[in-house]
Amino acid sequence: MNRIEVRNVIYYMIILAASTLLWGCSDEPGPKVVPEPEWELDLVQDEPAPAWKVPESGIYQFSMTAVIRLSGFLEKYADPNDEVSAFVGDECRGIATVQENGKKLFFLYIRGNQGEAQKVTLKYYSAKNKTTYTCRDFLVFEQNGTYGKVSDPAVPPFEESGKYPETMSAVVFLPETLPFERRDKDILAAFVGDECRGVGEQADIAGKVVYRFEIRGRKNETASVYFMYYSMQASGIYKAAESFSFEDGGVQGTLDAPFPVTLQPVAE
Repeated sequence: MNRIEVRNVIYYMIILAASTLLWGCSDEPGPKVVPEPEWELDLVQDEPAPAWKVPESGIYQFSMTAVIRLSGFLEKYADPNDEVSAFVGDECRGIATVQENGKKLFFLYIRGNQGEAQKVTLKYYSAKNKTTYTCRDFLVFEQNGTYGKVSDPAVPPFEESGKYPETMSAVVFLPETLPFERRDKDILAAFVGDECRGVGEQADIAGKVVYRFEIRGRKNETASVYFMYYSMQASGIYKAAESFSFEDGGVQGTLDAPFPVTLQPVAE
C-alpha cells in the first residue's frame, strides 16, 4: 500500500469515528429496533366446532327459507368451514354452509310446524375465529316464509354477540414532519390496554394522508384508546401522545377534520 492509499484509509477512519461519536451524542433517542409486529384485531375464542345435526325428515311438516350474508366486518374472517344454523329452543332446525354465488351466501332451510310458539334463533360458527355468534329469538317461523333473497340477502347482526360488539370510528392524521420516511408497509393501529382494537386503512384525501379506523370495543367499555405506529424504514415503534375514550357509536375526526396525533419513539 503506497503513501496516498494509507492517507486515504486514515482519512476515512477518522470520518467514521467522528460520525459514530456524533450519533452517540445525539439528544434524539431512536426507537427500539423490533421485527414487524403482528398487530390485528384478535377475535379468537377457542370454541370447538359445533356438532349440529339437521332434523330427521318427516318430523316437521313445513319449512321456511333464509338467504344470509355475513356483515362486512365478519365477512373479512369468512372460511369455507363456517356454518349457519337455526334453532327453536334446543332443537336444531337447519344447517347451511357457505356457497360462492358471486357473494358468500348461506342458503338455510328452517323446518317447523304450523303455529310454532317459540321464535327461531340463528347461530353462526366462525372457523377462523373459533367462535359461535348468536342472534337469539330472532325470527318468527312462517310456513313457506322467506328471510332474505339472493338479490338482497339478509345480514343478521351476529357480531353483536361477539368479543367486541361495540364500535366507533376515527380518522387520524400524522404530523407533516416525521422522524422517518413513510413506507407503504408502515402500520398505524389503535389499542386499548395491550389489545389491538383496529388497524388504520390509509387514504389520500386532497394530497393529505389520513388513516380511517373502525375501532372495536367490549360491551359498555369506556377505556382509553391510543395509537401505535410501526415504521418499516426505522424498524421501530412510535406511540402517539394523544388518546380519547372509547364510546360505542362515537366519532373522532372526519375526512375534512382528522384527529391529529404526534409520535414519540418507544425506546429501549
